Amino acid sequence: MKLVVAFTSPKRSAKVLAMAEKQARSLNAELVLLRIMPDPEKVGVVAQLVASERPNLKANKLIDRVIGDLKSRGINASGEIRTGEVAKDLLNVSRELGADLIFLGTIDPKRRTFFQKLNPIVSYLINNSEIPLCIVPGEIEDISDSDVDTSDELQAE
Repeated sequence: MKLVVAFTSPKRSAKVLAMAEKQARSLNAELVLLRIMPDPEKVGVVAQLVASERPNLKANKLIDRVIGDLKSRGINASGEIRTGEVAKDLLNVSRELGADLIFLGTIDPKRRTFFQKLNPIVSYLINNSEIPLCIVPGEIEDISDSDVDTSDELQAE
């Protein structure tokens, strides 16, 4: 069995990771952390101008660190970082990997204001995924943002 976690960073994905780890342990399943980096060419001109390899390098470091932690606790874990359209590619790569379940986070309904809608990525997956979803409410969890530049998380290394 293969479980995919829509991953942003250790801090922002902590609640989703904890739930996925628990399931992976109970099912003796493989856990794949999947980070889809938005494609600068599709985000806009400014993103294209400032694009560099730095976000991907940092994302790799973060995923490698989390995978190391998971493996040290006996979880069969791996990671994937891809660039593309976040919602569509999250689903496409999960299919490609043969995922049996996708874990992702969203805004806790108790913290959502009247004007906040469901995360568009979560909404897309609900409407288009034939792979079962485990949606974990919690802190704001937007897998499309570029929060990879988390200096506080990298300073611990």
